[in-house]
Amino acid sequence: MDLLTVLIILAVLIAVFGSAKGKGRKKSRSSTTRSSTRKPAKRIADREPKPDPYSILYDHWKRIEQKEVAVPAWYHDPVTEHQLARLKDDGIKLPGRPISKGQASDLIGLGEPPDPGQFEMLKFFKVSGLALKHSSIAAIEIDRLLSDPEKAKKWINRPATPIQKEYYRYFGIPVPKGLTASEAEERIGSDDLTDEQNDEWFAYSELIEELQDKDFREDYDLKKPSLPVIRQAIQQHLAQGEKLDDLIAEDLVDTILSIKPDLEKA
Repeated sequence: MDLLTVLIILAVLIAVFGSAKGKGRKKSRSSTTRSSTRKPAKRIADREPKPDPYSILYDHWKRIEQKEVAVPAWYHDPVTEHQLARLKDDGIKLPGRPISKGQASDLIGLGEPPDPGQFEMLKFFKVSGLALKHSSIAAIEIDRLLSDPEKAKKWINRPATPIQKEYYRYFGIPVPKGLTASEAEERIGSDDLTDEQNDEWFAYSELIEELQDKDFREDYDLKKPSLPVIRQAIQQHLAQGEKLDDLIAEDLVDTILSIKPDLEKA
């Protein structure tokens, strides 16, 4: 075989096998391109249905049916006409099957915000999301929290709140060292106060709570006043002959700002 023939054969082999390799590389690039255009995990997760109050409630009902969650006996009673009317008025979506009295109560709670006690506990445990918007979801979350012995203990042993300590001060009771909220609640609930004392404390604590309420303060461009400042403002009005149960929070705003001008928002 002469040299020219060998060179021709080599050229043909290179052309054939080189073309096959090129096709392989092209296929590989095509595969890479398809891979790069796939949806990232985050986009896939974004397509997943977000939690909504109804789905949380329905899951809760399943756990009740499986006896994983204890409920009072009345919970399984038939729904009342009054409840059905309330659900209709509130525009609450009903499942496509009969519901019990307890389930109707849960649904009604979707249209109501958490009560102050629920909100306090949720805030203590730094809970966010739907539990802060719906009373029923708040109750479910609180049951879950308190089913954990460590969290239940932490809640029981939480420090007394400033308003609880103010109760002790208002009635001249020494504040025990390490006073817990539970101990303060027990003391406040068991004290044998006269009707006049009860009325006074109610009026006094209402003023404090409103003056420290964020929404109220925003209306008056007021920063959060401390208890001593509120106390001093109230005393100024009482010294002028005004009665405690006649005072309203709005009456105290200017007095508070006269005591501490830097509480006014710029």
